[in-house]
This record gives sequence, C-alpha cells and structure tokens, in this order.
Amino acid sequence: MNCAECQDNLVALSEGLLTHDEKEQCLAHLKLCADCRAEYEAITSLQQRLVARGQTAVKTGLVETVMRQVREHKEPERETIMSKLLKHRWGFGLSAAAGAAAIAVAVSVATSPKAFGIDQVIKAYSKIRFLHVKTFEAKAQPPNEFWIKSNDQGQVEKARYDLPETEDGEKLITWTPEKAEIWFKSKHGFRILQTQRIAPWMQSLLEQSQPRLVMKKLQEDQKAGKIDVQTKEPQGEQTSALIVATHQNAPQKEIYFVDRKTDLITRIEYYRTDGSNDVLKSRTEFSDYNVPIDDKMFSLQDQLPKDVSVADQLTQVTGVAQGDLTDEQAATETVRQFFQALVEKNYKQAGLIYGGELEAHFREQFGALSVARIISVGPAEAQTNWIKRGFRVPCKLELIKPDGQKFISTPSPFVRPGDDEAHPDRWNITGGVSLGVATEVKILPDNKKYAAMTAEQTVRVFFEACSRKNWDEAGKFMPYLNERLKEYLGGLKIVSVGESFTAENYPGGLAPKGYPGRFVPYEIQLPAQEFNVRVANTNAAGRHVITGIFDGKMKLENELSWTNAPETLPDNDAYAKLSPTSAVKAYFDAFSKLNWEEMKKFVPDYDVEGDKRKFMEAEKNGMDVHKLIPVVEVGEATWSPEHAAWFVKCRAAQTKKWNLAIRNDNPAGRWQVDGGI
Repeated sequence: MNCAECQDNLVALSEGLLTHDEKEQCLAHLKLCADCRAEYEAITSLQQRLVARGQTAVKTGLVETVMRQVREHKEPERETIMSKLLKHRWGFGLSAAAGAAAIAVAVSVATSPKAFGIDQVIKAYSKIRFLHVKTFEAKAQPPNEFWIKSNDQGQVEKARYDLPETEDGEKLITWTPEKAEIWFKSKHGFRILQTQRIAPWMQSLLEQSQPRLVMKKLQEDQKAGKIDVQTKEPQGEQTSALIVATHQNAPQKEIYFVDRKTDLITRIEYYRTDGSNDVLKSRTEFSDYNVPIDDKMFSLQDQLPKDVSVADQLTQVTGVAQGDLTDEQAATETVRQFFQALVEKNYKQAGLIYGGELEAHFREQFGALSVARIISVGPAEAQTNWIKRGFRVPCKLELIKPDGQKFISTPSPFVRPGDDEAHPDRWNITGGVSLGVATEVKILPDNKKYAAMTAEQTVRVFFEACSRKNWDEAGKFMPYLNERLKEYLGGLKIVSVGESFTAENYPGGLAPKGYPGRFVPYEIQLPAQEFNVRVANTNAAGRHVITGIFDGKMKLENELSWTNAPETLPDNDAYAKLSPTSAVKAYFDAFSKLNWEEMKKFVPDYDVEGDKRKFMEAEKNGMDVHKLIPVVEVGEATWSPEHAAWFVKCRAAQTKKWNLAIRNDNPAGRWQVDGGI
C-alpha cells in the first residue's frame, strides 16, 4: 500500500470501517511511514476532542456569516480552526463515539449537498490532472492565464501561461522539465531553454487549488499564531463554502471559496486590511478541473510568425565565461567580444553572446551596418535596480552606412550573468543594443548662430528653453527629447551654469577616456511635483506608517508592502501619537538627513536599503548626494473611504547639481546634449 492509498483509508481506519486485510495493510504502512502516521495521529486526536466538545457545538450552532462580517466591517469572533471544523464538518469524518458532535453538525448543515469530509477532499485532490487558472489584479485587465497538467503523483508535468502585461510587453511561456519556451510577443523574440525556476511557481498554483493542502497549511499557521480562521457553509442558493484567513501580524486577509458539490477551491481573494475596511488587491480563479488540455497548448513553435527572432539556449552554450574576472570586468569583456564579433561580421558568435540568438537573425538585423571599429567600451555601471549583478556598459563605436557615410553610435548594452540557467557563470547581453537608430543632427536654416555658441552658452540656452517649455528650441540641442523628459524639465529654474571642462579633468577620473565632448557644471531647480502618501496605523505597534505613494491624480506609483509588521519601538508611545501628517513629515525629515534607521520606522526595510544603495552609488560617482534630496512640503491629511486610508498631500521640489555632457562632432557642428540630465 502506497501513501496515497493509505491516506485514502485513514478516516475509515479510525472509524473501524476497513476489512481485516485492508486494516493490516494500512497498519503495516503506518509502521514504515512517519508522514502518514502523523496524519493518522492527528485524525484520531481530533476525533477525541470533537467528542469532548460535542455538547458545546450543539449550544453554539453556526458562526455568523462571514460575508456579513466583511460587509459590516466587524472583527470576526476568534475561534480555532478545530472548533470551526466541528461546526461545519470541515475535514474529518466522525465515528459512532462522536455521536453528539455528529448530531449538531447534521442539523447545522442539513442544506449542504453532502458532508464535507477529508476523505472526499483527498479523493478529489488525487483525481486532479488538468487545471486552468486565472489571476486578476484589482484594477488590471486582462488577467494572467495558466494551464497546468500534473502526473499521478500530483506533480506539475507541463504548464503554459500567458502574461498580457509585463516589463517586456506580452509574454507566452510553456514549460516541461526538459524544455521551456518564452515568446516575447511585443518584442518579436522567442527563447528556448531549460529551467527549473518555473516548476515551483506552477506547483504552488496547483496546490492552492487543493482544499486538503490549504487546510493543512492554515492549521499550521493558526497553531503558530500567524492567522485567525473563520469558516462558513453556503446559505440559500449559494454553492460555495468560505474559509477566511486573517493574518495577525500583517494587514492582509485571504478568502477561499470552495464548491460544496465538488469539494474544490474555485476562487481565492486577497485583501489588504485598513482598520475595519478590506481592500481587494487581487484574486485567483480555478476552473476546468480535469478538462483535458491538448498537448499542442504546451508548444509555441508552430504559432510563431516568420519575423520572430529565435534564441536557442538549449542546444548551444551561450555567453562569455567569467573565469577569474570581476563582475565589472566580465560585463565589459562580454560587450567588447560582442562588438568585436560584429566588426569581424561573425554573426554566429554575436548571437551566442546575445542570449543564443540565431545567426540568420543577427545577419539580417546588423548586416546593413558595418561596425568599423570600437572606440571605447565601459566602464561598466552597476544596475542593481534591474538585477543584483546586472550592468550597463556604455560604448562608443564607429559605424559605416551602406552609402559609405560614417557616423558615431553610443549604445549602452545591458549585461547579466546566468541568463542561461544551465551555465550560471556565463555572461549574456540582454538588451540595449541599438546601432541603427542614431538620431541625425540636422543642419538648421540659422545653423551658424547655434554652431557659434560656446559650450556654456549652449547649456544655458537649452535650460532656458526647457524653463519656457519651448520644446522646438530645446529639441535643437536634444533631438531625442521625449514626453517623460518634457514633464521632468518643463518649468525648471536655472541656479547656475559653470565653466566647461574635458574628460581628462573630470572629478575622480570617471568620464570615458577620449570622450570628444565637454562637461558643463550646472545647478537647476526642477519643477515641484505633487504626490500623495498613503498611511495607516492598523498594526500591532499602533503607529502610522507609509503603505504607498500615489501621484497627483491618485494613480498608484509605489506599493510599500510590510512583509514584517512594524515593530513596537522602545519609545513607541511617542510615535503612536503622531498624526498621519506628522508621521509623513518625520519620514521626509529623516530622509533629508539620510538617517536610514529613522526612516525604517516609517517605511519597510527593503525600501530604505534600496534608497541607501542608490545614494551610495551616486556618491561613488562623484555626485553631491545632498543635492539629490528633494525638498518636500507636507500638506493636510484626508481620509479616503474609497481606499480606506489616510492620504497626505505633498509637493516635492528638487535641486539638481551635476555635469551636462555635450558634444559637437556631428555634420551640423552644433553642441548636442549627450548625457548628465
């Protein structure tokens, strides 16, 4: 007898319903299997407690309806999972010795289609082979969709998921232990690789749909004091029973909907709790249980358009080996080898460094341009906001167009290790290679006037145009001026423009050697930006902390999730007395002093550590970090019934002091902004 067969029989064993042979086989298995033995002991122990509490169950009846509590925003009565199981026959069959409890439950759930026992749940779980899942964000459409196929042991065998909105645009992914396919539909790219990262995610989705596994986890969490659980049988025409799990040390709650006809979970809703209000964050829906999924769903190659670029990391080794190089050296060397391959027109090698893209695609993409020579590569710049060991490597190349005209291109490829999971020590380029899109600098009708300007005059005229929001004029110095930059620079005030200098005189030697342009020191006051800070004090410490940042139009920009609840401070009473406005003022005051420990009293640790890394990197690059800190005006707090939270209106005015990089090595001979904004 194996574990699945044994677990199917545990309740019957405890109630004396097995035949002699079945009982002997089950007992023999229990002697050898600690997991099954522990589950059997839990069942028999529970039954003993059920008998003792039977009379209490008769007197108390069913709990108040959970959904009414949610609507009325009342704190549900605290009861253990076991007492709930008693009232609603969640989880376990009852023996003849538990007669009083059985009678109470029979009366309470007389309208239920059948008893909800763990034996039925186990059988339902053991039969699930196919599953369709959808996940919805509170305000985002359309949903992410998943299709999962499992084997006889309940392990994910195949999976597919469609993600309409990601940082890479729309993505479709299929997975088996042997191969994964990723179709970047928005970027017209397709990658084949082998990965084990997807399996745990798919397994988690599969297990979230199983009442038996969910109940076991909820029991463990309640025993550890992490959650409080309420349950509710369906009423009237309702078909779903509910499990409501409220976290004790975090402002969050989950509601599980279980179809009482099938004993399967159909939906999970995730809430953020703000005081007595519950705000829906997302939901997961499970459907099409055991509806067979065509194997064609788990392969994307037949669906690809002809123009998609293919990167094969399954049958070839990609990237550049790190060896004894530091991360910075490995990133720089990877980019150097990539462009050297293009100089030599070795498109196969270039494709291998670019994540395994096929030779034919690279020839088509870069064949029209000839990379004549590499002028400079690096130094590599850490991009920890992207990935822990990610780098951006600025380059300067001389290219030749098909008509023979030469021009300078300055791409900045993004590089990371382990993009090929099978070879984590090899570095790959993942983006940032745009050789053929250099913006032409046109010769203007009054070009001589602009070409005659000094570097300092150019910078002042450029900033004056931004101040007036004269984008036609500003565009003469920055052709790639986009809407985001216009919003950032429009209405600025000039504080000062200094004397220009060359790369050789750059502080700390941080400028690329041989840079043909000049650097102009500047200080500007950027336009004030309005934003709103969401705060709440629904935590054990009872003090207001920041839970989110919204823009001036109340669009969420940054959700601050408190994985660990705010701790009770030694002087907690003083902080607990702060109003929402005072708490926000205290946070920005600590920010202005770069007092990291004080900031952690108002925002999660990870947010502070992220700011700390960015400021240290800026300081390392020679920037005056105190000039980067915005001056924030904190206004009044307003209670938002829609969000069930306090919002504090703020305005941030930032003064920026840095060096603008400009160059005039273009056909028009005019100074152009090349960086430093």
